[in-house]
Amino acid sequence: MVKKLSYLNITLAIAYFGLYLLNSTSFAMIGVLVVIVFNAVVLKHLEKDEPFKSVHFVMGATNIFFAGFMTLWVSHIIISSINYHYFGNTWLYIAITSVFISSILLHFILVMRDVRTINQ
Repeated sequence: MVKKLSYLNITLAIAYFGLYLLNSTSFAMIGVLVVIVFNAVVLKHLEKDEPFKSVHFVMGATNIFFAGFMTLWVSHIIISSINYHYFGNTWLYIAITSVFISSILLHFILVMRDVRTINQ
């Protein structure tokens, strides 16, 4: 399940970058890059059965931080869409971002659960 979520997160990060972040701020691009790197590292460690180190936890926490900012961005989009009574082109952004946020959070929870069971 963690492997599938890693591939899904990488795919969603690339799609999110391609669809919405080409002319965006550097913070959003760094967040997408951290998501891609963290998921690639998780895939590498799962294939080699290596233990996770503290740098992986920092990268995972950065993913959660980025997911929090994405939640804030989506909430602002929803609020402004409600204020202006216009959801024409925002539904796709809201849907993709919500799935991306959910997969980041679920992936982090599953990785932490796997680390906990490995360490015991």
